[in-house]
Amino acid sequence: MTGSLQIKRNIYYVVLSYKENDKWCQKWVNTNLIAKNNKRKAEEFLNDLLSLYRNGNVKIGKDVLFAEYMILWLDTISSAIEANTYETYKATINRYIVPYFTRLGIKLHNIEPRHIQEFYSFQTKSGLSASSVLRQHANIRKALEHAVKMNMIPYNPADRVRLPKKTEFKANFYSSEQVNKLLSVFKEEEMYSAVLLTAFYGFRRSEVLGLKWSHINFDADTLTIQDTVVRCGNTKSIDKPRTKNKPSHRTLPLITPLKEYLLSLKQSQANDEAFLGAGYTQNDYVCKRKNGEAFKPNYLSCRFGKIIRRAKLPLIRFHDLRHSAASMLLALEFSLKEIQEWLGHGNLATTANTYAHLQFKAKLNMAASLAEQISIGNPQMVF
Repeated sequence: MTGSLQIKRNIYYVVLSYKENDKWCQKWVNTNLIAKNNKRKAEEFLNDLLSLYRNGNVKIGKDVLFAEYMILWLDTISSAIEANTYETYKATINRYIVPYFTRLGIKLHNIEPRHIQEFYSFQTKSGLSASSVLRQHANIRKALEHAVKMNMIPYNPADRVRLPKKTEFKANFYSSEQVNKLLSVFKEEEMYSAVLLTAFYGFRRSEVLGLKWSHINFDADTLTIQDTVVRCGNTKSIDKPRTKNKPSHRTLPLITPLKEYLLSLKQSQANDEAFLGAGYTQNDYVCKRKNGEAFKPNYLSCRFGKIIRRAKLPLIRFHDLRHSAASMLLALEFSLKEIQEWLGHGNLATTANTYAHLQFKAKLNMAASLAEQISIGNPQMVF
C-alpha cells in the first residue's frame, strides 16, 4: 500500500493505493485540513493512516471488526507513548475489550453508543470497580477519536455514553505509633530502607525506587527526587529520568538521624559488594537487595502486604505510607500548601481533596474561635 497527498478544492486529501483481488484501487480520504499552512499536519495524517494498515492484515476495502481495530490502534500509537503506558493499555484491551467485542462481532463502522454502554454495564455487573471501567473507557474513547480523525467513522460514539460514578477515595493511613511499630517489624528486612524513606518523606513507590546515591548531597544535607522506577508489564520495570510531574521534582532536607542511617547503609552496601564481588549487581540505587539487585515495584508492594499481615498490623497498601506521612504532617498543623510541596502534588486541589477528611483538628480550632466571638448562652425554657 502507498499513499500520497493531493489538494482538491483547497483541502488536503490522502490518496491511498492498494491491491484488492489483484487489481489496483484508490481511496480518497478527506483530511479536513485547509491546504494553506497545513502541509505538516496533512503529512502526519497520511503517516497515521498508513501506519494503521501497515501490518497488511487489514485492507482498505475490508470491514474492520471493532475488536481488531483496537489492537491496530494500539500498534499505531505504540511509538508515541511511554513503554509502561503501552503495557497498561495492552493489558486492559486484551483482557477486557477484545474478548467482549470479538464475541459480538461488531464492525468498527457499526459501533454505536448503546454497544459501548452495554459493555460498561456488563463490566460493572461482573464486579469491576468504576475506576477500572473508566480506564477501559479512556482507551475506547481515544481509539475511536483516532478513527474519527482518520475518517473511518463519522463521530465518536464513546462521547455519548453515561459513565459510572467513581467512588470518593479516602486514603488509609497509620498513626505515628503504628508507623514506629511498622518500622520495628521491618528492621531486618531488605526493603527497610524503602519503608523508612517512604514513611518519612511520603514518597511515591516510583520515587523511592528511583532514588540514587548521586541524588543525595551529604554536604548540603539534601536529597532530590528526579528519577522514577515504574512497572512495565507483569515482570519488567523501567527507570525514567523524570518525575510524575514538574512539582514532583523536588529537593528535601536530610536531617541528622536519616543522614547517619543513609551513610551507614551506603557503607553496608559497599561491604556487600566487596564480599560478593562479581556476584554483586552494579547500580546507583539507594534501595536495593543485598546482592545489589534493584527492587521490582510489584515485589515491594506484595512483600509489604505479607509482612504487615504476619505482624497483624492494620492492612494498608505500600502507597498508604505516603498518606500516613501526610496525616502526621496535618496533625502537626502544617498547612496544606506546605504538605503539597513536601509530597510533590501537582496542585493544591489534589492535596485538599485527598486529605480534607483529616482536617478535623483545624475545624475544632475554628469552632473554638467562633465561640469566642458569638455569645451562645443557655436555651430558654418554654412552658
